[in-house]
Amino acid sequence: MKNKMKHSQPSKGSATGHQAGSDLAVKLVSEALAGVHLDVVVSGSIGAVESIRFVRALRRLGSDVTPWLTRGGAQFVTPLALGWAAARECRTGFEADASHLAEGHGCIIAPASASFIAKIANGITDSPASALVTSYMGLKRPVILLPSMHDSLANAPQVQANLEKLRQAGSNVFVLGSRLEEGKHKVPEPAILADHCAHAYNSVLLKEKNADTNVLLTMGGTRAWIDDVRYIGNYSSGRLGSLITEELHRLGLQVDVLAGAAEHLPRCHHTLTRCATNEDLSREANRHMAKKVDAIIHAAAVLDFVPAQRLPGKIPSSTGQQSIELMVTPKILASMKGAGLAKVAFKLESGINEESAVKIARDYVTKHQLTMLVVNNLSDVSAERHRAWIFETKIAGHPVDRPYEANTKEDVAKAVARHVWERLTRHA
Repeated sequence: MKNKMKHSQPSKGSATGHQAGSDLAVKLVSEALAGVHLDVVVSGSIGAVESIRFVRALRRLGSDVTPWLTRGGAQFVTPLALGWAAARECRTGFEADASHLAEGHGCIIAPASASFIAKIANGITDSPASALVTSYMGLKRPVILLPSMHDSLANAPQVQANLEKLRQAGSNVFVLGSRLEEGKHKVPEPAILADHCAHAYNSVLLKEKNADTNVLLTMGGTRAWIDDVRYIGNYSSGRLGSLITEELHRLGLQVDVLAGAAEHLPRCHHTLTRCATNEDLSREANRHMAKKVDAIIHAAAVLDFVPAQRLPGKIPSSTGQQSIELMVTPKILASMKGAGLAKVAFKLESGINEESAVKIARDYVTKHQLTMLVVNNLSDVSAERHRAWIFETKIAGHPVDRPYEANTKEDVAKAVARHVWERLTRHA
């Protein structure tokens, strides 16, 4: 899933290749920005104190980062610290090699102060950082900025006019939303900010390819009422669905999440709708399916059996032992028809081996017109482990061959995200 641009990568040194255990090394959590060189400008805002963690977070997504520090930004963080975070020298001034001209794949300004926003909105290039951003805008390469300032500045008509001017500059310019707290536009958690920047960058590439980008994902467990206070339900931590959503978001896709009961919810998404019952989930799925859905990932732990009736009020505990009649529910997956290029489902079974998984997959993939099926054995799934057999087809509903295995939730999430991303971009 490496990103490809029409221009060549810069050759000012590499931040990659550090041995594991080196103080400069980072652990990759995603390849959403693999092979992408980003210039990161840190301007004069107190949010600059988060820039060290932010640069490291970008590198954990595979990016090669060159940091730039403005005179204002240097009041909050040092070139030495930024250089350590990026494993590359921090730039602060004009240099003979004309480094202020855009040579990377994209540029991020985080934090973007009111003063720096005014400069780039009005083409003022009296500093190397503002000249760099202006050069990126001239080349129509991605420019991503995060405003960070006090509310009184953010709401000033001059600042709003400058932000609007930048939004109108082209589809390659992204103004990200700040974290609103204590009367200030603050920098989000650095890892989340890095995810949003990856999303913005990759969405430019998808637009250039005219790729389909709308993904519907279900996750979490559903419930069914016994009476007005008691229910039965399927358990789901929501962690795998969250990991898949976050990876797809990093890759530039628009993920609409239908979430049942779950301990974990995705940090990044396009929309998120809570769905307590099978009926809620089915209704919301149909609402989305009536619009344009290019890919479906059905990861929800949906109840297969529900009480035949919901009793009013609260059954008195003094009534003693109760019997509850359960009835089979309709398959929500069966109603998810007409999706575009990818359809992924999950199947949790108990006491199966690989041969059993193959038989299940051959029936399920054909029956539900899937392009991928993830089969789990209940004993192989825990908070630490998630062994899965993954079946993939080139064309929806075609018979599957032997599976490949994944052993962690992170590996399963990356496999699902890669499958969906490849199918949506392959037809662009």
